[in-house]
Amino acid sequence: MENRILVVDDEKEIRVFLHKALSRFGGFHVELAESGEEALQKLEKEPFDLVLTDLKMPRMDGLQLIAGIAKSKPQTLTIIMTGHGTIDSALEAMKLGASDYITKPLNLDETIVRLRKVLEERQRFVRLKDFADQLERANQELRKIDAMKSEFVSVASHELRTPLAAIKNAVQLMLSGKTGEINKNQEKFLSVAERNINRLTNILNLSRIESGKIELKFENIELKEITELAASSLRPYADGKSIQIEAQIPEQLPAIYGDQEKIEQIFTNLIGNAIKFTPDGGKILITAKLLSHDKKGGYGDMAAISIKDTGIGIPAEHLEAIFEKFHQVEGSLQRSVSGTGLGLAITKGLVEAHQGKIWVESEVEKGSTFTFTLPVSEGERRDLHFRFILDKEFRRAQEKAVPLTLFLIQVLDEGGEVNEVLLNQLEENVKHCLCRKADILLRREKEKILAALCESNLKGAQVIRQRIEEGIQKHPLENQKPSVFIKVGAATYPEEAHSNAELFRLAKERLGG
Repeated sequence: MENRILVVDDEKEIRVFLHKALSRFGGFHVELAESGEEALQKLEKEPFDLVLTDLKMPRMDGLQLIAGIAKSKPQTLTIIMTGHGTIDSALEAMKLGASDYITKPLNLDETIVRLRKVLEERQRFVRLKDFADQLERANQELRKIDAMKSEFVSVASHELRTPLAAIKNAVQLMLSGKTGEINKNQEKFLSVAERNINRLTNILNLSRIESGKIELKFENIELKEITELAASSLRPYADGKSIQIEAQIPEQLPAIYGDQEKIEQIFTNLIGNAIKFTPDGGKILITAKLLSHDKKGGYGDMAAISIKDTGIGIPAEHLEAIFEKFHQVEGSLQRSVSGTGLGLAITKGLVEAHQGKIWVESEVEKGSTFTFTLPVSEGERRDLHFRFILDKEFRRAQEKAVPLTLFLIQVLDEGGEVNEVLLNQLEENVKHCLCRKADILLRREKEKILAALCESNLKGAQVIRQRIEEGIQKHPLENQKPSVFIKVGAATYPEEAHSNAELFRLAKERLGG
């Protein structure tokens, strides 16, 4: 199909020359206009791929025409023709949206080459845009499927957890012989059922972690006590293999801050793994120490807990993949031990939910050391929960390519102090302003600041902020004196911030401004 070109020039000789030359030698379909006004009228009536216009024309010059095309027909390409003495104007035209400029007197071969180059670039751009549109549509479908998957996981986890626990208890009771004697065949099939129940339970647990549906109840936890609790529960299993478990947790180590049940699961998974892959007569050593970090952009002090065994070790080529779902290391002892291949993936998810890290060091035939970090309870205790939510929502926004706005809201009295009573009232007011189900409202307890996370771009954030301010005006806080004032700071990803730390820093700066 011929490219359609509109030539605009107030000189008839040039128009006629270009019409003949571009049609005959360039293979273009060429239309003519003698003024900018006529060109705009033609563009309204029929489409053109490219407009080739002179710079200097009476009434409407080339710059004005290019500006008009950029506004009314932005998909139409423009090239300007100019004399040698008006290069600055040609550059100005390109700032307005022109794709190229050609100097007079015209060189026909060069003109045709330049026109084709611009049109080819346009075709490449159109193809790329089509691909981008296809990718966006595919991403939208994937986001819908992901949302459906998350909803299914949430419902399935809730609905299946209780009956699975009941089935597991019944199977374990039968295996223990408390419901009557069972034969070898019955024991075999009940053991198969127990393994599959454990597998399904692990899949549900991992799915909740990955979908961000996991709930954490943060509290101060004595590391020595929880270590001993987990080790004690697994000692009968270790005694059956004559494996010694020793815990060396310093008394002076501060309490950690996390979810008791989830941290117990971390210990149970790692100690259980160590017992499973350590030959009879081996040893497991649990140690802990304090790691100090720069709190700027971090989470303060962390406790590093190591679980070292004298087991068979992990080959170097498997170390990077050891925390992946369903990854299992092949080997004689590994093959004799059944498992779902999900324990370490769940453990990693639980550690990261506490803003910690986990890694492994291992040497074949000598043993492995799994080390993970957990935050100590000094400093910003509730901030950890806020940072966990912020990190989770920021990762979700990145993965789903959606915007995220963080609002920080504070109410102060005349002395610059936070009023707890008014803050509680403000929290109720703000809740009514967040209309989306996915919007999150929580507190940063140490600073007595409300934090709201909304899936909105910069324009949407302005609407939400206006809604909050209007809501406060319509429903003023009880006993609010003229000296009490409310401050709001906000920042939006990706338009203003490109990391979660930058998002928080900008919102905090604007709150204080």
